[in-house]
Amino acid sequence: MERKFRILFFLLLFGFSLTNLSRCSKQGDIILSQYEESLAIAKDSNRKLIVVFGADWCPDCRALDLIFQEPEPKVLLTQNFLLFKVDVGRFDKNLSLNDKLGNPIQNGIPALVVIDPTGNILTSTKGGEFSNASKMTKEQVLEYLYRL
Repeated sequence: MERKFRILFFLLLFGFSLTNLSRCSKQGDIILSQYEESLAIAKDSNRKLIVVFGADWCPDCRALDLIFQEPEPKVLLTQNFLLFKVDVGRFDKNLSLNDKLGNPIQNGIPALVVIDPTGNILTSTKGGEFSNASKMTKEQVLEYLYRL
């Protein structure tokens, strides 16, 4: 029951942060604390954490999100991963987490960082592998996910 409460609390907190459009000096601290909470949930549930850097104005980010919602990717993600979406705005928001994870957005968004349940980075799409997600097929995305 406590685990369910922690997950629900995290989802509510994360949803609130996405709707808060005002910038505040603590924004970097908030996103870093949410990231740490996500790592803890991933560890507790023995799943990998996928940090997805993106923005609502980005067509490739929206395309990847739609692929993630299709039945097969959704089942795979739900069973094996925890998604943590990070809004980078116009490359001017939440950059402290981007820096902490090795600047995966350097060649475009969406950018993914996959972290194992113990907190080690398994892979990062620093090369812009998903920056053309609007031209990718579900099969291409699944191929990437199955390799993880």
